[in-house]
Amino acid sequence: MKFHIQSPHIHKLNPETQKLIEEKFERLERQFDRIERCNILLKKEKSAKRNNFLVEAILVIPGNDLFAKELAESFETAAQEVCRSLESQLKKHKAKLHNQATASADQQLEDDDFE
Repeated sequence: MKFHIQSPHIHKLNPETQKLIEEKFERLERQFDRIERCNILLKKEKSAKRNNFLVEAILVIPGNDLFAKELAESFETAAQEVCRSLESQLKKHKAKLHNQATASADQQLEDDDFE
């Protein structure tokens, strides 16, 4: 899986933070091996009370792309929540693919029975 990390308005991303984020997203490959690319956007948003860190991720996979977004008090926390969301979406996507393959196989068996 290729990573494309963007961090507009952040002049230099801490290498430790970048490595940690990449490690978290690499876990997703264990769930689904056909992930082509992961686009990650890191933003620091200011609010009246505190600084908020936004992490958005798009997983490019065959068929549909998966998207998750999280706002937290650190990039690490936000990235962890985004990964959890994407893991859940990947599990649902895999189940959907499995159900389609099973239905297709069942349909083919039924068609063979009529011949």
